[in-house]
Amino acid sequence: MHKLPTIDFTNKRNLKPGSTSWLATSIEATRALEQYGCFIPKFDKVTPDLNDAVFKGLQDLFDLPTEVKVQNKSTKPLYGYVGQIPFIPLYGSMGFDYSNTHDGVKSFVDVMWPNGNEAFSATVLAYNRLVAELEEMVTRMVFETYGVEKYLDAHRKMVAYLCRGMKYRAPEKNETNMGFVPHTDIDFITVLHQNGENGVNGLEVKARDGR
Repeated sequence: MHKLPTIDFTNKRNLKPGSTSWLATSIEATRALEQYGCFIPKFDKVTPDLNDAVFKGLQDLFDLPTEVKVQNKSTKPLYGYVGQIPFIPLYGSMGFDYSNTHDGVKSFVDVMWPNGNEAFSATVLAYNRLVAELEEMVTRMVFETYGVEKYLDAHRKMVAYLCRGMKYRAPEKNETNMGFVPHTDIDFITVLHQNGENGVNGLEVKARDGR
């Protein structure tokens, strides 16, 4: 049976560019991406309290009336509000761009909560900035491992962070239990945070051997 690699990015590793620890982790991460396209990161900067606050905020978001949620609009497919779609009936999502910036979060919150929601704003901004930090670290490791770090700055200038909250309902009798159609993401790196602390783990990955 396959088992996805778990890679340690915690503070105890002292991951400074150029250090022995950094170089070893870079090789681990790149090999995992080559083999599976993904790995499980250990990243302790997202604390249990922040984790709980994020999922509490998402629950409040998805509990908003549908007529409010549909105001989350985008010209990009699956970026704005997505309700029940016939071929993915269990799936719902909401997303917004520039999610690691104050302006990006504010523009989204102002639409969802015209009177403001300071708790949600602070939680989501703090979380997305930490996730962006992890993404930047892994991206730099990959560029350095392949010897193309001279292109890193140009790549950075093209990066914008999208935050997408997703909610799945339980299937009804005789209904498919597939949450989302098989796919590959089109972005360079996706950080997917499952609600595993509550016993919810739904991600399936197809390995290179077809399993």
